Amino acid sequence: MSATHTFSSLIPDVILDAVESTGLWSDSRIYPLNSYENRVYQVGIEDSSPIIAKFYRPGRWDEAQIREEHDILLALKERGVPVVAPLVFENETLFQHNDIQFNLSPKLTGQHPEADNLDQLYQVGELIGQLHQAMSTPFTHRISVSPLRQIERAAAGILASDYLPQQLKPEYQKQISRLYEMSAAQLNIYWPTQLRPVHGDSHRSNLMLHNDQFHLLDFDDCQNGVAVQDLWLHLTQTENPRQQLSEIIEGYESYLPFDTRELGLIDVFKTARIIHYAAWLQQRWHDPAFVKAFPWFASDEYWVNHLNELKSCELEWGSMSR
Repeated sequence: MSATHTFSSLIPDVILDAVESTGLWSDSRIYPLNSYENRVYQVGIEDSSPIIAKFYRPGRWDEAQIREEHDILLALKERGVPVVAPLVFENETLFQHNDIQFNLSPKLTGQHPEADNLDQLYQVGELIGQLHQAMSTPFTHRISVSPLRQIERAAAGILASDYLPQQLKPEYQKQISRLYEMSAAQLNIYWPTQLRPVHGDSHRSNLMLHNDQFHLLDFDDCQNGVAVQDLWLHLTQTENPRQQLSEIIEGYESYLPFDTRELGLIDVFKTARIIHYAAWLQQRWHDPAFVKAFPWFASDEYWVNHLNELKSCELEWGSMSR
């Protein structure tokens, strides 16, 4: 059964049946949330607060990887780290309904961090430092980050596809080659001998200010990596990104020392993320939700802009580590 067919089967009755199979009783209110890789819904519960039901995309993670995500979240919650952990029913957090795995979690309300709010950036740094301090043991089943492999695989898929306009392919290949060589040179200068567990996708939308405290959401991409992976995504294009970086690191070092050599890896991760995003859209284009949400993906204009973004990466290389 394809991922598209599986997700298309998530009609309201199926979602409600899945939720109620855990012993909860729904009030039949369902609200789809902004998620494309998986399918996520807010579901009303009778005489209680709504819960969040997350249905995993088949084939993306195996059961051991999903359970490791759940285990670390429960351990973090036990240690007082503000995260949203899965709900437990009869000692179980992962369930299956109609051949699709899902879990339930509490609904958290609040606001995402403001991009240029320095006080909030300090708090974000504190939260990530607290998270990394509590996650001291590397994952066993989760992936380990490999930026060069990510760039290579993503670019190969794009170049082999029909989405990238044929006339742009030679220039795109040259740009990828330059960025790959620059990334390899930077990794050769510094790459840690020991990776550490990280959130893996801690952008602003995955943080929530709730009851005057930031919480981390969505550990779907948790992996073994480096600390700066969870920090650099909070740097936005402002007049003084160094001040942003200073606040984040200062907050982080309330819990753990930060190795400033990792700043040289920001350009590598930024490059890998830009290329991977385009490859991700291509890989998921068979999913009707992607066609609806990203209609511009198949246009020539998108690919011209994507190529220009990669050129900007080259021009800005090293700006944050100097």
